Amino acid sequence: MPRVARSPSHAGSWYEQEGAKLQQQIEGWLAKAQASGPVAGPGARAIIAPHAGYSYCGHVMAHAYQHIDPDSVRRVFLLGPSHHLASRSCLLSSAQEYTTPLGALRIDQQVYAELEATGAFGRMPLDADEAEHSLELHTPYIAQLLRGRQFSLVPIMVGALSTDGEASAGGLLAPYLADPGNLFIISSDFCHWGRRFRYTFTNKEQGPIWRSVQWLDELGMRAIEQGDPAAFTSYLATYQNTICGRHPISVLLQMLAHSSLKFKIVFNYYDQSSKAISSSDSSVSYATAVMTPL
Repeated sequence: MPRVARSPSHAGSWYEQEGAKLQQQIEGWLAKAQASGPVAGPGARAIIAPHAGYSYCGHVMAHAYQHIDPDSVRRVFLLGPSHHLASRSCLLSSAQEYTTPLGALRIDQQVYAELEATGAFGRMPLDADEAEHSLELHTPYIAQLLRGRQFSLVPIMVGALSTDGEASAGGLLAPYLADPGNLFIISSDFCHWGRRFRYTFTNKEQGPIWRSVQWLDELGMRAIEQGDPAAFTSYLATYQNTICGRHPISVLLQMLAHSSLKFKIVFNYYDQSSKAISSSDSSVSYATAVMTPL
């Protein structure tokens, strides 16, 4: 039976489709991020990074990926939100590999079987998988960073989970934190501000709109850094910030709550697609965080 492969459906539009050019871009962004400050301490066990077109956030992603130790990674759990498929659960890919302009990434069927056996993880159709960008936009970075190394991929589309659903998923994934060869990548943009996003919250005390957006995002970052899922849930309930990966982030926080291991989360970079100054403007925010063991 031929292997079912998920095609890189957003290559050529959201990011470069020619492998050599894409590799050069990613290497350039990583070099600039590394030049901004030395990476110290243990390698990341999890990162939070955006999933917009690379012209908007490719440089931002590098500030998370530079903290990964490629030699320590044996398996990558990739959690992203669903932008098109309505679901109230976590969904696994129907493919056996994700193809990228930089090579194919093999999906870990053993871990998939373990997750399916819990009864809490379903499968998404291949067309829904290929329509979604939140997972795919990370695969070129993964392929580049882990080039030449043996590893497997565990892509998980996280639907619009309830708080209890986030806790359940976090509890099921928490045991995988015990293996230092497991890396967790959480795909999320931050505030989507403007009428086209139906979100125009503004704190006028902060001055220009873009500063209000940054203030709002930073409140969310501080809540996430607490490592307490209740703090992030309370923040979202208060401000309704349009953080598209709020459910994958919450699952990560629930993993920490269910684990006996101790980690810290630190945000290290922030940017916006544009600086909104009037009510007719719009912007999307991008932030990166690194989770390391204590």
